[in-house]
Amino acid sequence: MIVKTLEDYEKEKERVFSELKGKVGCVLEFHGYVREYSLKNGKKYEVKSLFISESIIFHLEEVLKKAKERFEILAVIAYHNTGELKIGEKISSIAVFSSHRDEAYQALEFIVSEIKKFH
Repeated sequence: MIVKTLEDYEKEKERVFSELKGKVGCVLEFHGYVREYSLKNGKKYEVKSLFISESIIFHLEEVLKKAKERFEILAVIAYHNTGELKIGEKISSIAVFSSHRDEAYQALEFIVSEIKKFH
């Protein structure tokens, strides 16, 4: 599930956890931020901001769908910022709910790696 605001992310995370209580053994979260440099081909490049197109939401929906099909996870919630983001601003937040930590680690790594392809 993709939410539109960070407030919605936190509310939905609590709702899903409550709904899945007793089934969830692990909730693994990732929070990504704009840093002052970018890496390309192993080299650092200074950046002043990062532009994220709104098309990222479409790609994120596809990535979450694949993650649910590929890994044994109970639920996933994601927020992704768009537009011109300044250094230090949050890019994304992702919460993966699973019965066991291995599935959560694998699913989260897959989601982050896949969505980075569209930044």
